Amino acid sequence: MIPGTVLLGEMAGVDHLKFYVVAAVSENKICVCSVIINSKINPFIQKRPRLLARQVQISAENYDFLSHDSFVNCAQPWKGQSDYFTEFKRVGQLNDEDLNLVRQEIINSGMLNEEERELYQI
Repeated sequence: MIPGTVLLGEMAGVDHLKFYVVAAVSENKICVCSVIINSKINPFIQKRPRLLARQVQISAENYDFLSHDSFVNCAQPWKGQSDYFTEFKRVGQLNDEDLNLVRQEIINSGMLNEEERELYQI
């Protein structure tokens, strides 16, 4: 698993599979920082400029796994163990430009402290 890998898997409380973007991986490959892809921006997020600014639009034209343009939600990065993703299916890879935008918006979110940014090298 490398940064930019797109995975498809279950998410607690959601009745359909979700796309996850691996935004960063710790040097020892044990810890992962990921974000999810949404087909639309949730109305809750649309009403909150700080959260809305952390959405990165990606084009279906660039990715076979998307049926329409979508949004990577960088406002709430998930930090956890890489083994969480063992049952997920790899479906693609973000291009460098989109991955860099995602990583920058994760930093801008303020949800990673300095120690976590160092752990994930972002």
